[in-house]
Amino acid sequence: MSATVIVPLWLLLLLLLFALAGLWLIVIVPLLRGYWYRRRQASLRQLDEQLEFGLSNYALARRSEWRDRLLNDPQVLKAIESVVADGDESIDAVQARARRDADEIVPFFSTRLYFRFGYWVGRWLIRMMYWVQADFGDRQGLAAIDRNSCVVLVSNHRSNIDPFLLIYLASKRTAISYSAGEWALAWPLRYLLHAIGFYIIRRDGGGDRLYRTLVERYVYLAASRCVPQGLFLEGALSRNGEMQPLKLGLLNYVLKAHGQGSCTDIVFVPVGLSYDRIPEDTTLVNLELKRFADKGRLYPLLSLGRFLVLMMPRMMGLGKPYGKVVANFGSPLSLNDWQAATGQSLIIADADRRRESVSNLGDALAQRIAELIPVLPVALLACVILTRGEEGISELRLKRDALALAESLRTESVNVALDVNAEDHLFSQALYMLLKRGLVEVSGDGNIRLLGNARLLLEYYRNAIPAHLRLSPGYPAHAISDKIRGASI
Repeated sequence: MSATVIVPLWLLLLLLLFALAGLWLIVIVPLLRGYWYRRRQASLRQLDEQLEFGLSNYALARRSEWRDRLLNDPQVLKAIESVVADGDESIDAVQARARRDADEIVPFFSTRLYFRFGYWVGRWLIRMMYWVQADFGDRQGLAAIDRNSCVVLVSNHRSNIDPFLLIYLASKRTAISYSAGEWALAWPLRYLLHAIGFYIIRRDGGGDRLYRTLVERYVYLAASRCVPQGLFLEGALSRNGEMQPLKLGLLNYVLKAHGQGSCTDIVFVPVGLSYDRIPEDTTLVNLELKRFADKGRLYPLLSLGRFLVLMMPRMMGLGKPYGKVVANFGSPLSLNDWQAATGQSLIIADADRRRESVSNLGDALAQRIAELIPVLPVALLACVILTRGEEGISELRLKRDALALAESLRTESVNVALDVNAEDHLFSQALYMLLKRGLVEVSGDGNIRLLGNARLLLEYYRNAIPAHLRLSPGYPAHAISDKIRGASI
C-alpha cells in the first residue's frame, strides 16, 4: 500500500538542509579530521627524525592546554589572589585580565606554517636581502647536545631581522621560540608570530605584578619542558654598533627551569651576528628614546608597509642584495658544566647571591658572543676611512690598509669574514655600497673622502671591531708593520 505525501517547499528545503548538515557532521567532518590527523602525525614523525634536536611534545600541545596550564599555575593563582587582596579589583575582573594577558603571551605552534610556508617564505626573503653565511665552529659539540636539555640560542641584537634569520638557520635542527615586543600585537602580525612560536611581551607591562608573573611562569613552563628558546641578552637593538648593556630578566626566568620537569640541563649556544647593511640602521642611529607603545598600534604595520615598498625592486629582481650577513655559531655552554667549573650554584635561596650568579653567567655569555661577532669588509673600510677624515685616501691605499687591518685583527683571534684570494672583490663590493648610500664620495683628486653627515653611520659599522683594536687617527704608521701593510691584494 502506498500513499502520496505532499510536503510544502519550505519544509522540503528545511529537511534537505538538516540532511546536508547531518552528512557534513557525521560523515565528512570525521573523514577530514582523520585525514588531517594522519597527515599531521606523519609530518611530525618525519620532522622528529630529520631535526637534530627533535620536536618537543609540549611544543606541539594545543594553545588552550598551554593557556590553561599557565592560568592554573600555583604562582599565577597566588598572584591573582594577591591582586584581589589589594581591594582594587574583583576576582572576576582580575581573572578576566589574566586570561586576556595569557592570550597575548601564549603562542600556538603550527608545524605546517613554521616548517613549510614559513621556512620557504623566510628563506626567500632573507636570501633576497642578503648573501647568507653560517659558520659552525663546533659541529660535534652541537650534535652532542642531549635531547633532555633545553637549548637556548643567545646572540647579539643588531636588527629586527635577527630572530627570523636565526630561526631560518636553525630550522634544520630545531624550532626556536623567541619573544616579541608590543609592536607584534597588531593584526595580522600577532597571529603570524604566534603561529611560528613567538610569545609576545608588552614592555610597558613590567610594573604589573600579575603580568610579570604570567610572563615568568610561561617562560619557566616552556623551558622546563625543553622547548628551545632564543634570547637577546641586550636590553635593546644596538644603536651604536656595540653590544648594549645586558638585561637578564628572561635569562633569569629560563634558569629557574633548570632541573625542573624534563629539563636536566640548559645548554646555551652563543651566536655572533654581523651585517654589511642593516635596513633600520639610520633609524637606530638617530633614534630618540621612545617606546613602540607611544607610536600606536598602526606604527608597525606602516613600517612594514614602507619596508615592503622599498623592497619591491628586489622582489622583482631589479635590485642587488644589501650585502652579506654572517652568523657565527660558537661552542655550546652547559649550565651544569658552568656551575661545576665556577663553583657557583643557581639553586640557592639567597636572592642577592643568586642575582650575582645570574649576572656572572650573563657576562660570560656576552663575552662569548662578543668574541664570535664577525668583522665584515664594510666595517674594515669604515674604520680606515674614519681615521683619514677629510684627508682622503686612494682606493688602492684604502684596500691595502683595510687588508692590513684584517691581518692584524686575525693575529688577535678576531673573526674576520674575508675570503682568501677574494679580498679585492669583497672590498670593491663594500666600497660600492658606501658610495651608493652617499656615505663617502670620490673627490676631484681621485681620493675617497668621508661625507660629514655620514660619520655616525660609519662609526656604527666600524664598532663591530673590538674597541681596543680599532685604529687611532695616527694609523697605520704605528699600528701595523710595513710588511703587513705592504701586502698585495
